[in-house]
Amino acid sequence: MFAVSEFMREEEMTTESEDLDLHSFRTDRPGIRKVLGDLEAEIMELVWERSVNQGTIVRDIFEILYERRRIAYTTVMNTMSRLAKKGLLRVEKKDQAYMYYPNFTQQEFISCFVGHILENLLMSFSGETLAGINALADSETTEHLRQRLDKLTHRRKQEEA
Repeated sequence: MFAVSEFMREEEMTTESEDLDLHSFRTDRPGIRKVLGDLEAEIMELVWERSVNQGTIVRDIFEILYERRRIAYTTVMNTMSRLAKKGLLRVEKKDQAYMYYPNFTQQEFISCFVGHILENLLMSFSGETLAGINALADSETTEHLRQRLDKLTHRRKQEEA
């Protein structure tokens, strides 16, 4: 489980992570499937299993997935393309193939989507969120969250001006 206090050590989201396209959050789904579809999550998990700088081609992912679910090559290809459009993967053309690389480690991705969700809660329900923050037992985490709320509120006021 990812601790809120670990996330709060990060001062600001990086420009790269702010470009990440996360629009839905499903509370009834486990892990990264809260923000990604099942196939997207499965593909990302396979990509993250590889070493950090090792790219992967669609065929590599397809062959693993085909054994599990008899999926079409084009489905894997289109899903990996969609993950690149969402900012999770980057694509480089190498010879005749497209190599896909993760833009984030799995932990960085989790930090990013937790940050997006937290920011959304803070901006949409600041009073209720602050009340929930004040109810936390860990005073250090409470203080970090209050600071984050203050920064978000200040940034929002600047954007509106």
